[in-house]
Amino acid sequence: MAGLEFRNVRKSFGAVQALKGVSFSVADGEAHALVGENGAGKSTLLKILAGIIHPDAGELYWRGERLTMTSPRDALERGIGMVYQEMLSFPNLSVTGNIFAGRELTRGGRLLEHEMRARTRALLDELHLAIRPDARAESLSAAHRQLLQVARALAFDCRILVLDEPTTSLTDAEADHLFAVLEKLKREGTTLLYVSHRLPEVFRMCDTITVMRDGAHAGTFPRTEVTPDRIVRAMVGRDLPPRAEHESAAARAPVLAIRGLTRGPCFRDVSLTVSAGEIVGLFGLVGSGRSELLETLFGMHRPDRGTIALSGTPIRLRNPRAAARAGIALVPEERQRQGLFFNLSVRHNLMLPGRTAQGRIVIGASEERRESRRLLQEWRIKAAGEDVLPDSLSGGNQQKVVLAKWLATSPRVLLLDEPTKGVDVGAKFEIHEIVRRQAAEGLACLVVSSDLPEVLALCGRIVVMHEGRVQGEIAGADATEESVMHLATAELKEAS
Repeated sequence: MAGLEFRNVRKSFGAVQALKGVSFSVADGEAHALVGENGAGKSTLLKILAGIIHPDAGELYWRGERLTMTSPRDALERGIGMVYQEMLSFPNLSVTGNIFAGRELTRGGRLLEHEMRARTRALLDELHLAIRPDARAESLSAAHRQLLQVARALAFDCRILVLDEPTTSLTDAEADHLFAVLEKLKREGTTLLYVSHRLPEVFRMCDTITVMRDGAHAGTFPRTEVTPDRIVRAMVGRDLPPRAEHESAAARAPVLAIRGLTRGPCFRDVSLTVSAGEIVGLFGLVGSGRSELLETLFGMHRPDRGTIALSGTPIRLRNPRAAARAGIALVPEERQRQGLFFNLSVRHNLMLPGRTAQGRIVIGASEERRESRRLLQEWRIKAAGEDVLPDSLSGGNQQKVVLAKWLATSPRVLLLDEPTKGVDVGAKFEIHEIVRRQAAEGLACLVVSSDLPEVLALCGRIVVMHEGRVQGEIAGADATEESVMHLATAELKEAS
């Protein structure tokens, strides 16, 4: 039986047609995946379902009844709960405060604090969460903050639970816990609409898969009757070419060389090199110190001891500006928090790093517009214009803006921390090709990624860290998931 129906939903933002008459249905009580490249229209459709924006045309139905929502509160009152990728929460409020924010239980103008805590405890028990109702949200792990959003959605008779990239910041064990919770909810009759770029998760969790492409419905497929390759073809409208073979740059002199670098308690005695034209992977589990190492190389923190050298010359990096001037660029892990200024235009975001590194204070607007347009075209960034805000771009295009603005500084060393986090398979391929092309032109690239298949596909060498120390190094051609994970978990075997 059709539970949730989208009928000919259309939405435009100026000249950009985000949704082009989207129609599909979600069966009552099923787990239904919604996939597509960044910019396919998924987020716009979800915002309409959540009551955040209103469609220009089309209708939504739930169990045959038309849904008319003028605000997010309307969606909540109709049993539609949202779990966002960004893990929205009020960090200074308690777990109870977050769950009931905006929907507090009152009687006679007084808060029913005891009743809200009791209901919170029941929800936490249902989700098997070992956290206290009065714990502050800022003290929770990423997994618990994600599940806190689930608890908030379930607190008020959630009939449709929408999850947008819910596992992006979770470890495998934390994701398994989330999946167990979702399986339980599905058995109890909750309809799940699951948005993810991770196809293994989609095929593990969902009964049906709907694909969107360029703002239109590209097909709906029963999971048991389709393959991941077919889903990818539907998403991108083409077959992706095979990845390029690794090229060795080991014979070249190192551009970046670090020796005995230590910053307690994050990492200790780290030594590695990256040559011109080389893509080196830096892999490790959460807590291994890999991101902290990149931040130190970018001048965000000062090491306790050890040396950093560029092309054989030792350098001291007092701040990120000094690093950028020396020729080091960092694409950070969190584009929403660290990578972009969302109150500034795409043009200003693209221009700021290069101009700041050069110390240029006054810049002509015509020059800025000309240069930013060139960058948008060169890196195939889909935007309505250079003066729009980054929030109007899809996640993949936002990430390409972050990458483009640092490449515009003409760096010698490019540090990439989770470069394809939260982007679709097509955007991931484009970003990989950008990195490979830059390496072919002589850039030294050091890549941190939690996605082990990505590391194996992209990197010519892989340096593996565990608890702040380098455990070993493996040539890309010889690396397997098993060999890398053995080092990452310190399961070292004696050579036979």
